[in-house]
Amino acid sequence: MRYLNAHWLVTNLPVVENYFARRAAPRSGMRIFFQDEHNLVLPGGRDVPPSSAPGVVPSIFGGEETYLVRIANEKQYRTADVVLEYNVPNIVNIKSSGRFSRRFSERIVYCPPIPFDYSNAGGRSIDVLTNIINPREPRRASLIERLEAFAGYRNVQGVYDLPGLRSLYQSAKIIVNPHQTWHHHSIEEFRVLPALSQGCLVVSEDVPLRTHIPYHEYVIWCRYEDIPDVVAETLRNYGRLFEKIHGPAGGLAELLASMLAEFERSMDRVIAADAARSGASRLLSAIRRRLG
Repeated sequence: MRYLNAHWLVTNLPVVENYFARRAAPRSGMRIFFQDEHNLVLPGGRDVPPSSAPGVVPSIFGGEETYLVRIANEKQYRTADVVLEYNVPNIVNIKSSGRFSRRFSERIVYCPPIPFDYSNAGGRSIDVLTNIINPREPRRASLIERLEAFAGYRNVQGVYDLPGLRSLYQSAKIIVNPHQTWHHHSIEEFRVLPALSQGCLVVSEDVPLRTHIPYHEYVIWCRYEDIPDVVAETLRNYGRLFEKIHGPAGGLAELLASMLAEFERSMDRVIAADAARSGASRLLSAIRRRLG
């Protein structure tokens, strides 16, 4: 078994490792690709492969424009035995486009980035948190400047290890999630979901296909322009919102557990199908050898 693109930012890696720790290893040559790119990208966005075709999902900005289906690593999609997608909207954009074969799509599995057990504990000494790697990106730099008006705001960089991330998220009341560009709009789930699982209130810029996200009702969504005002309102109502989202009646812990269980069922199906194909291929090869 080979992991492809399993770097330190793919926070769904522990989910996969835990899955295989409880199961027999798949066939030795199986290739599992961790997909980490934005798929929902508007025309004109950077780093868009020429083969990217228009999809059918409308832009969050309105009008008639639709998102491209950006496949940044199409070779890996076609040659890996399992493609682990980190968010559902990417998958919906691929399947709804009608551009890809059933075989292309059926190897894709949604693997939610939930590397930690759910916890709503923590001292919460940071009022407002961002963990933006490149604060010089113009769109994010402008937002950071506006968030600096909050006395309890911090942009924390360089924390990538899982214990460090868990401690960071347990120390924050609110985490803010803006898109990096005006074109790339897949939900940044590698940030949002781990933070939500550790008791943060998440204020996120809106995303296409929002209702397809299993936990969308637990995120505070808004337009980019409105983020500072929504953060201020969230701080004023922090106790009530925390109880609504992270209180015992909220059901978030149960939802996250169900998402992990569904991932495991999906992996079981894809691996079983792979084993069946491999068995059929070996049988066909044996018959051909006998027929000489």
